[in-house]
Amino acid sequence: MTGKLSPEGEVIAAYGAAMVAAFQVLINCLEENDALLPGALSYALGVDMEMVKSRKGGVNDMTLAVLHDIRAATLD
Repeated sequence: MTGKLSPEGEVIAAYGAAMVAAFQVLINCLEENDALLPGALSYALGVDMEMVKSRKGGVNDMTLAVLHDIRAATLD
């Protein structure tokens, strides 16, 4: 998809990027302190996303996109 984002779209994109970065920092801290196994959250998010996709209704595309971005950012 190409084109310029509206001002609202730019705000939403910036918020999403900041949220993904914050989750990445949190996950890295948890992994470094052995509170979370490396890769465990990425795996769990992948399983959860597949379960959500198989259900009808419940989660919108924006939520799935954010979960996908978090998962992608935390894959090693």
